Amino acid sequence: MYRTKIFLKDLTNVKQFAAMTAKYDKLRINLISDIYTIDAHSLIGIISLDITDPMILELPDTDAPEDFLTDLAPFLYSEEEAAEAQA
Repeated sequence: MYRTKIFLKDLTNVKQFAAMTAKYDKLRINLISDIYTIDAHSLIGIISLDITDPMILELPDTDAPEDFLTDLAPFLYSEEEAAEAQA
């Protein structure tokens, strides 16, 4: 299992994230926000979450492949970026 925090700062970032996850269609990727868990491949599912707060990205079945970690890097949560987006 792999878990990390991500932050999607705006709708453009959400679309970029959904496009990135589409490349890994065989990989089970969940997004967890509050009490909700959705399939991270679903753009509509992601939009339905509260993107003003960081979310947990989870790969429940496996460790994260190296290429996935590289593609995920721009979306990883950083407190500075989150504060900037909320200002």
